[in-house]
Amino acid sequence: MINKQKRNRRKNWMQNIYQLGTLASLIFIMAQAYYARRSILQSSEWEKAKITIENIEQLKKHEKTTPLFKVWRLGDTLWADASTPEGLKLSDTLRIVYLSLFDNEFDAYDEYYRMLDVLDAFSYPIIMGYASELGSYQSSIIRQFQSYANFIMSFAFRNQYIGTHAILLYRLWKIRFEIDIVNNALKIGDSMYDEIRIRKDHLLCYEGTDITEASLKAYRKKLEKKLKEMQKEIEVFRKNSLK
Repeated sequence: MINKQKRNRRKNWMQNIYQLGTLASLIFIMAQAYYARRSILQSSEWEKAKITIENIEQLKKHEKTTPLFKVWRLGDTLWADASTPEGLKLSDTLRIVYLSLFDNEFDAYDEYYRMLDVLDAFSYPIIMGYASELGSYQSSIIRQFQSYANFIMSFAFRNQYIGTHAILLYRLWKIRFEIDIVNNALKIGDSMYDEIRIRKDHLLCYEGTDITEASLKAYRKKLEKKLKEMQKEIEVFRKNSLK
């Protein structure tokens, strides 16, 4: 009887040891999986940051090679969305100034296609998710991109079969840019309201008759919704491109 009890205790003890060993193994495997995943994510984020920096530097190399560099500050403000017929009309000034930089239309269009390629090459890794979209937007190069895109897109939307990535990024950052304008106006107050009133027709989708704190807050909500819709459109485009 005593021997049987000893055998049972030994058996239970062995089972407990086995269960503890199994649990320890599972914890070890889970820990390995966690650190492996963390390492992969860190590696992926590092690679993304590296591509983002290289992409920004590449655009900086091109920014001073275009005649647009002489007039980039004209484009560095709020301009209408060139993807709409109304926006195209409001961007006439940009087209006139752009064409005045060249001796003839052939040179003007050669440079247009070259710069559209440059903007598209910059936009590609961002749209496809290889480079950080928000990190790129928050860099100093955003002003040059927005300026050159305002000039170039006043032509590009007449032929939407080229420069697809640049067109998508232009539309996305136009929304971000207006959200920034609204946020700044709400911080600064009346003096900036006057500036927005002057170019109210150039806003993406503002429907108010005047610029007030309440109307700007309502417009910000509208822009934030539009931003999510644009991000979804880019996500769908990315998935379709990778099929």
